[in-house]
Amino acid sequence: MMKPRRSVSNGSHSSNDSLSTFGRGLGSRSGSKRPKAPRRNLFYKGKDSDDELEFPVDDENPRAALPGRRRNPNGKKKGRFVCLWIIMSVVGVTALCLWSYQERVVMKAQLGEHETMMHEQEINQSMQYDSKIQKMKEENSQLQQKLADEKELKIINQQLKDEKHRLELQVKDVNDQNYHLQNNKGNNDHSKQEVQHLEQQVHALENTKAYLSAYKTTMQENIKLMSKTALLEKFGPGPHHVEIEMRFDSHQGHADKGFITLELAPVDELPHAVYWFLEQVTRKLYDGCSFHRNAGHVIQGGPVHSFMTPPGTGNAELNQRFTDAGFGSLLFQEYSPNFPHHKYTLGYAGRPGGPEIYISTQDNSKIHGPGGQMNYEDPAEADTCFAKIVKGFELVDRMQNSPVKDGSFHSMKDNVAIVSMRKIKIQ
Repeated sequence: MMKPRRSVSNGSHSSNDSLSTFGRGLGSRSGSKRPKAPRRNLFYKGKDSDDELEFPVDDENPRAALPGRRRNPNGKKKGRFVCLWIIMSVVGVTALCLWSYQERVVMKAQLGEHETMMHEQEINQSMQYDSKIQKMKEENSQLQQKLADEKELKIINQQLKDEKHRLELQVKDVNDQNYHLQNNKGNNDHSKQEVQHLEQQVHALENTKAYLSAYKTTMQENIKLMSKTALLEKFGPGPHHVEIEMRFDSHQGHADKGFITLELAPVDELPHAVYWFLEQVTRKLYDGCSFHRNAGHVIQGGPVHSFMTPPGTGNAELNQRFTDAGFGSLLFQEYSPNFPHHKYTLGYAGRPGGPEIYISTQDNSKIHGPGGQMNYEDPAEADTCFAKIVKGFELVDRMQNSPVKDGSFHSMKDNVAIVSMRKIKIQ
């Protein structure tokens, strides 16, 4: 406990002298010999120097209660050290943050450069890939053209062989006639009479041929006129469209089907063939038939059974349907040079054409045009081309790539069923 110590003035010393003496005593204990100036008495309450002064006194530690005590200089040093340490810490953290930010900036720049480089590499690889694909397409197109040319050469070669055989037969006939004339050389008068008789027969045959040719032309024009009249009355001026529903025997357990859309030739170009085909379609004569032959340059279809043909119905029954309806083969080989056998067109096969049809998978204008089929009675005639495909080209390409059986006829291993043919309207 701190007790107040009283100081009583005795008349010979003032209160300031007491404080000075007390201060000097403290200075002598601290080892300082320099006299210090008297301090202001913070505990002085009186007006005169003789008034009492009161100081709080601690019996155990008297120095603790003395007024005006000086602070320890070591405390200031410690505070400066703390401030310095804080400043250095702030500087270090700031430097660390700047270093980390710089690292992120550098890494971001490197990542940007890397992404740019990768993007350029991707573009280069894509361009290289596109160029390779284009080159492969061009090579494939060239190979396809070579195959088509090879097939056409084979067909021309076969035609040349047939022509050679026909000429050989003619030469043989001429040789036989020469041999006959040489054996009858002694009877010149009889030979002259025979020659005159033969010339008369030839002249008569030429007159008959001219008459029949004119009559044939007149009949064809009449058939065209009647067909056009019936076509316009029953089906309208056109353009006429027919949709073929097909189904493949893919053995996949589901309906693998597709549709081909046909646009028929203009009425003024091929009135008889267009009318004939529309009658066959509306009478549903092709329903249940199939595309059954893949000759490479054509896909042939007609009254041949498929996997969807009802049991008990064979090729003979399918052909009989056309005969009973009166719309089997065409009445004559109608052809228009304005509607040739280009790729993806339809024509009638045979002489006269029908009911077999075929789709050209290449340009067959030469081999199926006028004079292209030398193995028929009139080699100047041409196959009838009466329609073109406007939708479903991929189905034709699929049939062209289908496998065939062994043999020269090129029958398909799996016939493609013709489910139905229907006349449709396209807006």
